[in-house]
Amino acid sequence: MNYLFALSDTKMNTIVAMKIYSDESKKNVKEFLTKSTQNQERISITTDLKIDYRQPITDLKFKHQFCIFNTKQKLNRDIHTYITQEKVDKKRNI
Repeated sequence: MNYLFALSDTKMNTIVAMKIYSDESKKNVKEFLTKSTQNQERISITTDLKIDYRQPITDLKFKHQFCIFNTKQKLNRDIHTYITQEKVDKKRNI
């Protein structure tokens, strides 16, 4: 399995850089972002919730934001898991 790393500029609606890696390691994330942004001002970056992205983004001094779609998905999964595991009465009004 390979992973496509892609960096896009949301203001210009363009892809800035793409590269395929064999894994999503912190080392590869940092390498990709370093090379892709070497001549750019590093302001902010938005990602999914993957933990391996956090340290390289912090090291490169980006402001890190999380994708709203992925955040909502995670919250919904967590709520569903809680309700399922705790056997909460779904009809009960809290």
